[in-house]
Amino acid sequence: MTAMESPSAAAAQKSGMLSRAITLLELVATHVDGIGVREAARRTGIDRSAVSRILTHFEELGYVEQERERGVYAAGPRLFSIVAALAERDSLAKAAEPLLKALVSRFNETCYAVARVDDTLVYRAKVDCDNTIRYVIEMGKSFPLVSGASGMAILSGLPPAERDRILAQPIVAHTDESLTDPDALRAQLAEDVRLGYSYSPGRWVPNGGGVAAPFFDASGRCAGALTLSSPMDRLRKLSIEEVGAAVNEAAHRMSERLGNLGEPLAP
Repeated sequence: MTAMESPSAAAAQKSGMLSRAITLLELVATHVDGIGVREAARRTGIDRSAVSRILTHFEELGYVEQERERGVYAAGPRLFSIVAALAERDSLAKAAEPLLKALVSRFNETCYAVARVDDTLVYRAKVDCDNTIRYVIEMGKSFPLVSGASGMAILSGLPPAERDRILAQPIVAHTDESLTDPDALRAQLAEDVRLGYSYSPGRWVPNGGGVAAPFFDASGRCAGALTLSSPMDRLRKLSIEEVGAAVNEAAHRMSERLGNLGEPLAP
C-alpha cells in the first residue's frame, strides 16, 4: 500500500483481484474442452494481460493446466481433487445416487439430480446408462429454470407468486419446440402439477428429451428435481406415463431422504 492509498482502497483492489480470479476459475471449470486467453477475456470483460497473468498463476498452483498445442486452459489436478473432496460431502448427491441407479436400471437412460440455485438450476449428480449415444448435460453449470424438463419440474414445485416472478422475466427459445409464451407455460405447468412430472420433447436441445419431477427439502421448499434424459428417438419408444410415474416416485423418496416427511408446499 502506497502512502497515498487508503486501507479501504487497498481492500477494494484486493477484492477486485479475487473476484476476477474466481470468475476465471469458474469459467475454466465449466469448459470441458478448455478456453483460451482471448475468449476468456471476451466472455468476462477482464483485460487480456490480466487474464494471462491469473491463469499462469493458477497453472503454477495446479488449479488449471494449459494444452500447449491449442493454447487453451482446462481444469487442473488440484481443482479436480477439490471437486472430488466436495463430492464426497455432497448430501444431495449421496441421497440421490441409489434412486438414480434404480431408474437407470429400469429404463437404461441417464438420470440426474438437479439442484435449484436461486433462479437457476445446476446438475449435481448423475448415473450414466449403457447406451453409446446419450443426451449428455454439463455438470456444475447453471441453466435457466425456464428450459427443459428439469426447469419445468422445479417451476411446478414453486409457490404461484415465485413462479409468476420468474415467468415475468425474458424467456428465450432454445429450439423450435420451446415454450416462450407465459400463458402457454402456465398452462403446461398446471398440467405438470396434475401429472406429477414434467416432459420436455426437445424443448431445450434438439432431439434431446427429458422427464423430471420436483423434490422438496425439510421446510417444504422445492430444492430441485430428478431427471431422466434421453435422445428423443429412444424416449418416444418408452411410455412417458410409466417413466413419469417412476421419476415422480423417486422424487418423493428423495424428498423423504432430505427430511420432507409430509406433503410439499402447495404449488
